[in-house]
Amino acid sequence: MLTLSEKLLLLGLNDEKGSVVFSASISLDYGLAGALLLELHLAKRIGFEDKKIIVLDPTTTQNTLLDEALALIVASDKPRDANYWLNKVRAKVDKIQARLAERLVAKKILEKQEQRFLWLIKYERFPTEDPKPETDIRNHLKRIVLQGAAPSDEDVALLSLVQACGLTPEVFERSEQTVAKQFITELAQGDKISKAIKQTVEEITVALVVVLTTTTATTTIVS
Repeated sequence: MLTLSEKLLLLGLNDEKGSVVFSASISLDYGLAGALLLELHLAKRIGFEDKKIIVLDPTTTQNTLLDEALALIVASDKPRDANYWLNKVRAKVDKIQARLAERLVAKKILEKQEQRFLWLIKYERFPTEDPKPETDIRNHLKRIVLQGAAPSDEDVALLSLVQACGLTPEVFERSEQTVAKQFITELAQGDKISKAIKQTVEEITVALVVVLTTTTATTTIVS
């Protein structure tokens, strides 16, 4: 069974090249940090109070990435908002993307390839070994958006992250994308999901959009 963050990573990787798709080259790391926060919420370890993330249960999740993110929040001297924790988790939880990819290699979904740039700089790529899990994820999301299948809280979280990270074209055909974007927006704000997940998804995806807008603007100015 794949975690929310593993699913998001699969959708964000080019199947053949094993690198992040261009549309998510900036957003994916932040999206994965957001996915960890959402996983902590789904595991009932964190919640929101006055738009600030609070700890509900500090006990281990048996997932090292989640436990490292949770430890940061537990150690904070005061409650802070989603924007703060999105940046903090991305910066302080080491190599989120690579560690998730290694997990998918262990599950025989991705293949690890070591390559070199100019014969000197070593880097890694993770092309798809078994395409079925990602295909299943795409088909499941399409059934929710295009055919009216009932979504779980995790499905709502994943769809919201897909949209915030600019990965909608990686899941839906061009002719489906306008409908998909509208549906995802309405789903996250509607009454078909619990109040708790609605607030958490909204706080984290809004923070993600703000962070990405700021990061993109800064990158453009520097360039």
